[in-house]
Amino acid sequence: MNSGLRFLALSLVTLLPACATLIEGTSDNVTLSSNPAGAACVVDRNGERVGAVSATPQSVRISKSRHDLVVNCTKEGYQPATKVASSSFTGTTFGNILAGGLVGVAVDAASGANSKYPSEVNVPMAENPKPEVPPQPIAMEPVESNVQPVVYRPRRRPGV
Repeated sequence: MNSGLRFLALSLVTLLPACATLIEGTSDNVTLSSNPAGAACVVDRNGERVGAVSATPQSVRISKSRHDLVVNCTKEGYQPATKVASSSFTGTTFGNILAGGLVGVAVDAASGANSKYPSEVNVPMAENPKPEVPPQPIAMEPVESNVQPVVYRPRRRPGV
C-alpha cells in the first residue's frame, strides 16, 4: 500500500468517529417566537443563561447539550410565560455507533453534537386579567303612591 493511500485511510478512520460533530455541528439556531409577538425572552439551561432576545421573533445561537432549554418570556400587559424546549438525539448518533464505535459516540457526546434543539420555540402568552368593574347601582324612577306615612306617637301613661 503506498503512503498516499495509507494517509487517506488513516485520515478517514480518524474523522469517522466524530461523525455528528462534523455533520451536525456543536450549536443550533433556535428562533424564539411568542403569541403575541414583541416579548422579551431569556433562555436558561441548568440554571445558566445561554441566550436572550429583546423582542420576539428573533433567533439565538445555542451550543448543543443533552439538557433541555427553559424559555421565559415577558411582555407588558401579559402574564409571564415559560416553555421547555427538549433536547433530542440526532440521527447521526446511530450511524456513528456503526462507523466510529464508542470513540465516535464519546466525542459527539462530549461536544454536544449528538443532541439537537427544535428550530423554533413558540411561547403562548395570556393577557393579564382585566380589573373587575363593580356593578353600578340601578337608578330607580320615583313611584307615586297614595299611602300616607304613619307617625308613631307613644301614649302617655297616667302618673308618669
